[in-house]
Amino acid sequence: MSTTKAHIKISKLIYKEKTDLLNESESDILNAWKHESEENRSLYERLVQDLDLDSKKKEYNQIDSEQAWKKLEPQLKTETKVRTLFKEFVRYAAILILPLAIGGYLVYNAIDSVETYDEVWVDNITPGTQKATLILSNGETIDLEDQQNQLIKTTEGDQLKNSDHKLSYDREHLAEMSTKWHRLVVPKGGEYQLQLSDGTQVWLNSDSELKYTDRFIGEDRIVYLKGEAYFDVAKDKEHAFIVQTNRMDVKVYGTEFNMMAYDDEELTQTTLVEGSVGVHLKNESGIVEKMMLEPNMQVAYNKGALKGELRTVKTSLYTGWKDGRFQFNDEDLGSIMRKLSRWYNVKVFFQNPSIQNIRFTGEMKRFEDFSTILNLLELGSNVEFEVKGDVLIVNQKI
Repeated sequence: MSTTKAHIKISKLIYKEKTDLLNESESDILNAWKHESEENRSLYERLVQDLDLDSKKKEYNQIDSEQAWKKLEPQLKTETKVRTLFKEFVRYAAILILPLAIGGYLVYNAIDSVETYDEVWVDNITPGTQKATLILSNGETIDLEDQQNQLIKTTEGDQLKNSDHKLSYDREHLAEMSTKWHRLVVPKGGEYQLQLSDGTQVWLNSDSELKYTDRFIGEDRIVYLKGEAYFDVAKDKEHAFIVQTNRMDVKVYGTEFNMMAYDDEELTQTTLVEGSVGVHLKNESGIVEKMMLEPNMQVAYNKGALKGELRTVKTSLYTGWKDGRFQFNDEDLGSIMRKLSRWYNVKVFFQNPSIQNIRFTGEMKRFEDFSTILNLLELGSNVEFEVKGDVLIVNQKI
């Protein structure tokens, strides 16, 4: 999106806000723009303080745009000069006048030479939903989305509760046999919640899988993760809870943490919210490093360099997805688009690989329309988008 387009868009949103026509999605875009910089916030405050709709309506009614153009045209001797002057005109008209237009009368409609503003509109791409598949040790598969608010009796003899997009294991309703391995698989464009037999709560993100036993017997409570999950582990000082991934194992006795271990991510991360955890970093040969985490700390393990970094972080940046928010703080566009591609189930193509290094800071709702997400990113970074089917093409602004 060009700078001119951005100014026109923001001007329209301010106008709609002041005339009570702003919807929730548009409010998110306007708020993101205001918080993008001190300059934007100051400009917004000046505009709303000076707003006088009645007087501006009269001013607009008195404008004769055709006559104004006839007076201006003889002074414009070259194509370059025309383009430059009109860009400057639209920029300031958009910022200072457009928000005050009444009844949708916009100055760029009166001048054919002004570039029309086009928002990104996407109808066929929708946010993710609560869906998952349960795979039993005997190979039976159960579509949990199709069996909402039901008691599920498995062929293995277990009785499970599937209610409000949450699968629950109750030890009193599990078959009296040896433990059985189950897998909960969440596809792209999905998320799901799970309560294990010990009471541990697990939130699984898109394109993720958790392998676990229907009941925990023995010294440790062991689960295997691919993808991303948030754990609220039931306290049990006698039996450690261990999450294993290809590159990192986490050992706790009762705490809350987020763990990300996607195959297409260079980093495997564990972010601690409360309590304490022990982390073992490993390669194909075994454990290479051990670390202890305290609240608000994260260990990020680079799979290529086989090196872990311990750092203090704002945990909501890594756990906000569980609560329905995307939060980015100076995050590169490559990482952001991988997250969006999993949640909206789209393929992303960068016209130039270097675009992935563009940084973005902002917050948006996870269940927001895809169009709104893209418009927020266009406003906050030097990119623009094109959607073809389920493919999102990312270009750098010219």
